[in-house]
Amino acid sequence: MMTTISKDNQVITLINVFTVEPENQQRLVEMLVEATEKTMKHLPGFVSANIHKSSDGVRVTNYAQ
Repeated sequence: MMTTISKDNQVITLINVFTVEPENQQRLVEMLVEATEKTMKHLPGFVSANIHKSSDGVRVTNYAQ
């Protein structure tokens, strides 16, 4: 299922914004991807997770349903 953020959608959307030092941005992305692949996607009710990194290197945003 594809992530759709809508007030009419019947799922919960969690949005997390992390602030990191630029040298740690990719490491955090990799950790979030690993946690999603190994654990989160196997939990009941999981729909999807999306992980984005900012071009300035100081933020990582994760939204999941």
